[in-house]
Amino acid sequence: MILTGTLEITLSKPLPSEAINDMSKIVEFLNEDYLKRGARRVEDAATITEFNANLNTIIMKIKTGTKVRLDEASLRVKNVLANSMGNKYRIGIRKLALKDVKVILDTKISISLKLPFIKGITEANGKTIIELTELYEDDLKRPLFLRLMQLIEEKEKRMKWGGKAEHWVLLKNSDIRIQKPITMDPNKILEEIGWIKRMSIGQWLYTPPLTHLLNALKKLFLDEVVKPLGFQEAIFPKMYPLEVGLKTGHLKGVINSIVFASLPKSYDLSEFEELIDSMYVMDSIEPEDLQKYLKPPTYFLCFAQCEPFYWFFENEILDDNILPIKWFDMSGPSFRWESGGIHGIERVIEFHRIEVVWLGKPEQVIEIRNKLLERYEYFMDKILELEWRMAWVTPWFYEQSGVVQEEVKSINIDVPGTIDFEAWLPYKGPREDNKNWLEIGNISIHGTKFTEPFRVKHNKGDILWTGCSGFGSERWLLALLAQKGFDVNDWPKKFLEYVKASPFPRSVISVSYPRTKEGKELLNQVISKLNW
Repeated sequence: MILTGTLEITLSKPLPSEAINDMSKIVEFLNEDYLKRGARRVEDAATITEFNANLNTIIMKIKTGTKVRLDEASLRVKNVLANSMGNKYRIGIRKLALKDVKVILDTKISISLKLPFIKGITEANGKTIIELTELYEDDLKRPLFLRLMQLIEEKEKRMKWGGKAEHWVLLKNSDIRIQKPITMDPNKILEEIGWIKRMSIGQWLYTPPLTHLLNALKKLFLDEVVKPLGFQEAIFPKMYPLEVGLKTGHLKGVINSIVFASLPKSYDLSEFEELIDSMYVMDSIEPEDLQKYLKPPTYFLCFAQCEPFYWFFENEILDDNILPIKWFDMSGPSFRWESGGIHGIERVIEFHRIEVVWLGKPEQVIEIRNKLLERYEYFMDKILELEWRMAWVTPWFYEQSGVVQEEVKSINIDVPGTIDFEAWLPYKGPREDNKNWLEIGNISIHGTKFTEPFRVKHNKGDILWTGCSGFGSERWLLALLAQKGFDVNDWPKKFLEYVKASPFPRSVISVSYPRTKEGKELLNQVISKLNW
């Protein structure tokens, strides 16, 4: 890769003739010394190929490699000139502008680049030439060229890598348990008997009976999996500043699935008078009209639920006395825009889960993950008696932060990565078809994926890792009902014990609800077995 451009430096006043004569020595120092620092090979460094000084302007043509890039070279030139001209001639630098910028790649690229500072992309003689718009000092400090190189590399890898389904490796599975599969979709039953009611796309109201089942399942999971391992409950925010999403990588990786939040432009109610009057008279509100009164989005709603955990420890220095740190959060909903993938209560925009997070040294994080893995298997197999399987998949944090591994060469689960838990949904079809399985949970080891950007440090310089695990309560319950049905006599003994721990709530039965005669009859059949 070669970077070329013309650096135009505007000075605070014209150069005297002796200063123009000094330029040759300054350029010689830059070319032979300062622009070569940090590069082992000359071709990786920067070189000023031409220069011209006239009045209050200095123009330099610069060619660089990948170690001392064009932006860094331009700033180095500025520093040397500011020091030389300032001390000797009291001349300052008013402005830096980098023009005619080109990034020349040795190969053709197969991906598209859509950035405001890219003017055009052409191919010639097996090379790719990316032309950039004029850049200024603030742009040069970012650093744009390093990030552009990384973006090209990652997008090329992503195109080769494909999706998560292509890199799924079975680790373990349960015995075949179900001899007579239930063919009815439990989502349809739940809606027909009125235990759930759709409020909006991918959003449901759960009535007391279903809430009772969800709470029983969550409590069972806490008692059997989370609390025995010493995790302590915390309450995390569910709306995050955009900066948090930049550091976790979610904004770069899954921005198309994130729900954003905007604040009103003003707290003065009188400024909303026109909109309020319109709502009174028209008895409606147009989203486009409302948008005029809102600021651009500055927050995003909870996506992965673990983000505040890393933010909390940002810039903190931890010692062995506090490690490992083990928390869980179950205080509120998460939000994901699933678009066309929305279905029932298992693929929704708003859902609920128990998020388990931990932080420690690598060996501690691995040990905790392994213990969680044992408890999960026990929970799926012995407590809920499900047909399940677990698989090693592309690490979620690679997919969801835009960072992609090039290939999976071997399976070593004691490294950063993800293990998915899946349950068979009989109503969707035979267990032999992967499409008929539902991911109900996972465990991830992140390595330094989050401790590095959030600068979480150990007081003795040891490496710190993090891990997380999500228990989506709707998905687990859906899997349980899909395999066991609505007859409590077929429910797992331990789950039924938790369901019976308190009186079962009344279902809503009225003139118009449930909606159909069949739904009311089915509801009566279900609740007839729920009395104890």
